[in-house]
This record gives sequence, structure tokens and C-alpha cells, in this order.
Amino acid sequence: MGYNSPDAWDAHYAGGHTFQPLGDAERQLLAEHAPAPADGLALDVGCGLGELARHLAAGGYTVDAVDFAAAALTHAEVRNTAATAVTYHLRDIERDGLDGLSHPAYDLITFRLSWAFVHDRTRVLNRLRAHLRPGGTLCVITPVPASVPEGKRNIALDDEEIGLLCAGWGVVERHDADGLAFLVLRDPSACRSSVPSARPSPFPIA
Repeated sequence: MGYNSPDAWDAHYAGGHTFQPLGDAERQLLAEHAPAPADGLALDVGCGLGELARHLAAGGYTVDAVDFAAAALTHAEVRNTAATAVTYHLRDIERDGLDGLSHPAYDLITFRLSWAFVHDRTRVLNRLRAHLRPGGTLCVITPVPASVPEGKRNIALDDEEIGLLCAGWGVVERHDADGLAFLVLRDPSACRSSVPSARPSPFPIA
């Protein structure tokens, strides 16, 4: 089954499937490279069941979390607590954009295990640049081909795709998070970037 529609993702989450849990290496890198500033705002795109969003909220961010699968957000909202409150939004980042969210701009925008599923990467990336606060960070956490089983190449980004994603940023850092590429992008240039479309019908991490 191709995971390129809300119905497919609803079936995925309704069937009890999930993603690789947030690891200790990721938590450490987030603490080092994206700590919450005073009154920090974060946007988690493709939030799924909300684990990263809740982690960011526990670290001091006010968090908006976006996903286009209603089943995912239903499960995520159940996991909300007073200490890790997140505002969830049912939204397709490619079709609906970011207008109408709780805040016009964010200190941190994250894509965890979700950038490979974006089809029109050029348009989405250029839109994200406009919604970063000055000094803000785009953080993309993604599998790479060497870290995924054979047959799941479509969930990973290769070096060429990562290079294109990182083009047009004044600050680019790449770290390893137990086999995941942890990308920190800051200071977007004024020029618009060109990022190729994703491969069709990628599959999620079980």
C-alpha cells in the first residue's frame, strides 16, 4: 500500500502501527542544537502520534503539531498532559500550507521521519523559510539508505537529496543520531531553493 493519502495513513495508525521511537541520541542533539528560547515556539510537521511534539513541549516550547491523518491526531491528543500540552492541527502541509496556525512564525520547525513523504519539496521548503523567526532552526531527522532494510529505500534520503535540502542555508550541520541523519539548518538565503519531488509512494518505518 502506498502512503500518499490521508486515508492510507489513517489505516496505518488505526491498525496500531507507529514509527521508530524518539531515541536518546535525538533527545541529546535537540537539547544541544535546538534548546527552547524564552517564549519559544515550535512547529512539528508530520507529527504522527505526537511523541516529538510532546518532548519539545516538555523542554519549554509552545508547540503546534501538524498531520493530515485524523487517526494519528486522535491518538496524539489522548497522550497530551498538562505538562506537555500541544495544539494539534489536521492539515496537509502541501495543500493547506501554514496559514491559519496558532502563530505566524516559529523558532523551531521539525520534520522527524517525514520529509521523504513530501512530494513538492521545493514549494514546502520555500514556504517554511518564510515561517521561521529570525535565528530560527529547521531540523530534519531522516533515515538514510544504509540504516533501513532492503525494500524500504523510499523512506530514506540519500546524500544527493540531503545536499539539495541543505542548499541555500547559511548554517548547515549534520549529525548522526544512531543511524538517522540529524540536520540543523539556519539562516536561509534570500534566493529560492530547488528541491526535487519525492519518489512516489514511500513506506513508513514499522
